[in-house]
Amino acid sequence: MTIQMLQCFEPGDHLWKMGGRFRGKLYDHHLIYKQRCADGHLIIENSFRARGVVEKCLSDNQLSVYQLYERPADSAACLAKAEAALVEKRGYSLLWYNCETFANDCTRGNGGSMQVRRATGHVALLSTAASSAVTSATVGLVTSTHKTVHVSDQGCFGLWKWLGYTHPVVKTVVVHHPAGIAAAAGAACGCCVWTVFAAFGRDAKKSRSR
Repeated sequence: MTIQMLQCFEPGDHLWKMGGRFRGKLYDHHLIYKQRCADGHLIIENSFRARGVVEKCLSDNQLSVYQLYERPADSAACLAKAEAALVEKRGYSLLWYNCETFANDCTRGNGGSMQVRRATGHVALLSTAASSAVTSATVGLVTSTHKTVHVSDQGCFGLWKWLGYTHPVVKTVVVHHPAGIAAAAGAACGCCVWTVFAAFGRDAKKSRSR
């Protein structure tokens, strides 16, 4: 990213980047851009490592990996809220007040986290599919049952058969297991929903292209 592109960032901008671990697939990082300074750029972020809201100075190279996520309607109010959280020394919470929650709260007063919602959605769908698959594997797709059938008597040179005499015989037959079939269908449905969720549940504001 060039210096010209870096200068597009304005005070109060909500920036984001892909996380550094696992090729950026595990998490994204969010922060509030403050201003250019002598050594680079001042930003305010809710840091997992620092366990709270901190102000940092990033070099041009460090800032080059960030992209604009959202530009607030009121930049001054956004920065004021970020600096207030800095003064209050607000702590970090992975679920309730992470870096994305902090940046969203400053930008538009709504501190939700798309990453947390996606993660909980993945866990819920995975749990549903896995539990259904385990149930299906445990009970099986088929089961055996005993069924009484009547067969013709063959005695007296077939006379009893000719006269229509029969006798009951208990046979073991294989039938579909209703619970196993239902569990397998539930697992398949859960996997399909999970695939759709993973493919189309992405944050539209994030562009993965560089």
